Amino acid sequence: MTDAQSTGPGSGEQLLVRLQTLLLEADRAEEFLQALVTLAATELSVPVSCSVTLESEDAPRPYTAAASHEAVHCVDRRQYETGEGPCLETLRTGTPHHIEDLDREDRFGAFPLLARQCGLRSVLALPLAPPRQEAAGALNLYATAPGSFPGPVRERAAVFAGHASGALGVALKLAGQAQFSRDLERAIASRTVIDQALGILMAQQRCTAEQALAILARASQNRNVKLRDLAAGIVTSVSGRPPSVRPLRPRIPSESGPGEPGFRPVGEG
Repeated sequence: MTDAQSTGPGSGEQLLVRLQTLLLEADRAEEFLQALVTLAATELSVPVSCSVTLESEDAPRPYTAAASHEAVHCVDRRQYETGEGPCLETLRTGTPHHIEDLDREDRFGAFPLLARQCGLRSVLALPLAPPRQEAAGALNLYATAPGSFPGPVRERAAVFAGHASGALGVALKLAGQAQFSRDLERAIASRTVIDQALGILMAQQRCTAEQALAILARASQNRNVKLRDLAAGIVTSVSGRPPSVRPLRPRIPSESGPGEPGFRPVGEG
């Protein structure tokens, strides 16, 4: 066993640096979570498989967001299907749940038998509680040998889960901000296409903007077509090609003084 393995993921500053690196290198939350479970599975001093279960208001039931091994998906899915298991109990209570030997476990309904059919013998589920996030999660550790999570290993794994909770919170926040930016850009693009169509209608019908909008809205309702799609069709029929909208990028303040924050189209001077 190397020094790194002997200290495990609970090695404080070293772990924080590795988690920070994972966050910086990942382009999406899914990539971070996949790197996180891989780190957990390789850094503990015992051979384990690992997954992260998340639940949120947007999902109908808990789901496996990442797994270090494909077989883990089977174990997690069986918990979700039966509604019983250490992972789900950890989500409900926010406390760790440990199974030393599935052959001698009488909790969690049908889960022990189902897990044994997948070749498992011991389980450790730890809560992931990102600060100020609606989502909650569990770090699931599975081993094929009984007694794989003695006290010292559970302590190191708990430290790892604590640090991982903070990193997960950052990843989810960044993912939410990215989604907000995409939603904003789509909304602006739709508004731009609609404005182009209104301009065409105003010229054709010799009417005001309000009257053109009423014409477009009435046609959208009568044809059961989304307003943006109808507007895009008008622009295409007149220009001979689909409407294009420049993507947005953050405005970079000039060096001569503090600029106002905002956005400008790519290529705009």
